[in-house]
Amino acid sequence: MGRPHFRIAKGARVILSRGVTLFGIKQMNPLIGSGRSTFWAIAPGALIELGKDVGGSSPCLCAALRIRIGEGTILGADCLIVDNDFHLPGEGWKWGFNPVETARPVEIGRGCFIGARSIVLKGVTIGDGAVVGAGAVVTSDVPAFHMATGNPAVVRPLSAKWRRDDVDPSAPAS
Repeated sequence: MGRPHFRIAKGARVILSRGVTLFGIKQMNPLIGSGRSTFWAIAPGALIELGKDVGGSSPCLCAALRIRIGEGTILGADCLIVDNDFHLPGEGWKWGFNPVETARPVEIGRGCFIGARSIVLKGVTIGDGAVVGAGAVVTSDVPAFHMATGNPAVVRPLSAKWRRDDVDPSAPAS
């Protein structure tokens, strides 16, 4: 729903698997602020891949190297996922633009929930069934079936209420 925005460098790829659903209009989710799902693969060879049945409400993903989202994961309203720092200090007071130099892949597992307006930064791996709370800033790995909340995010095991007894975390992705 709505019109996603794609910017794909020559030699880069964005892969949307079967069943991916993206909402980019406020009538579908009152939390949407920017109103567009945005996917930027900004360097040759960059990859953004959304697995089967991933859903999102105007997420922004920007990859200079790789961002992978596992099947059944939900990307909350206006979440931001980046695999690089974009800018580096230059000479004097200037800043340079070389996202590839600082890029580290982001991997998000299956059945995760990435909360509204959260930020997942470069090099982070989020395990299957993990939850990232709204507004969290995730700078380090989140193990499977754990929750990350706050800024910077604090990681702790999910309570029994949130665990998924019907899912085998060691089963291969389909």
